[in-house]
Amino acid sequence: MSKPHLQALEEALLRKGWRVVAVHPGDDYRISATWEIHRGSRRPALFIDFDGLDDVACLPLEVSYGCHIRGRSAKDEAASLYFRRPNKSRGLWEQDLACFVLALDNSEGDAEPETPADRPGD
Repeated sequence: MSKPHLQALEEALLRKGWRVVAVHPGDDYRISATWEIHRGSRRPALFIDFDGLDDVACLPLEVSYGCHIRGRSAKDEAASLYFRRPNKSRGLWEQDLACFVLALDNSEGDAEPETPADRPGD
């Protein structure tokens, strides 16, 4: 179900000047994959982790059910995005998507410095 969500998320990011510069593999447990996104040449990259925790195996990115901004508190609802069924609640999905992208704008400069062990693919 998340292919349309992924496309809508990427389009919303592009409209705000963000671009996906890399897709990193997940952790084979709870993270399906990670998008590394960037806006501007002097700003640090941010990471969006896609949720894939399931009963049997980690779900692939194409069927993940949500995502969150790495490094943000789980209590910060704007920093996570649930992939709602757009046919049943399109207005709510679009509102959630807009809030999520706005939370990315508010995350710039807030991210804690990473160590090499924190980077995907290292």
